[in-house]
Amino acid sequence: MIYFDTAYLLKCYVEEPGCEPVRAFARDCERIACSVYGRLELHAALHRKLREGRLTESHLNVVLRQLSVDESVRLWEWLPLTGAVMDAVADTYGGLPPDVFLRTGDAVHLLSAREHGLTEIYSSDRRLLAAAPYVGMTGLDVIGGA
Repeated sequence: MIYFDTAYLLKCYVEEPGCEPVRAFARDCERIACSVYGRLELHAALHRKLREGRLTESHLNVVLRQLSVDESVRLWEWLPLTGAVMDAVADTYGGLPPDVFLRTGDAVHLLSAREHGLTEIYSSDRRLLAAAPYVGMTGLDVIGGA
């Protein structure tokens, strides 16, 4: 099983820079996981694309129907946001050096992956990738080769 953050999940549904290598990589993966928090972020990101005029309402509806189908066949494994994950997120901030920029959502992704036994996370988010080693994770980007 591998872990995609929301930036990678979005590329599976919306045409944007980097979507082709992410989709090609995803097709070769047997199981792709993401925190259930990422599911919420995905819906918010799709709405943002609508708000910004990058998706029409009809295109958004098509994407949402496809997402529903994909969820029904368990294309994505939504990992629960458990107490252990939330504790790990909270504990992480106490040990971070002051120059590490780690947003809450990125911490949720990193610690969800780690708490479920994964050691790698796939993302194109440069801040998440830079913070990954501070929580014992390896950040990988099939787009930029990180």
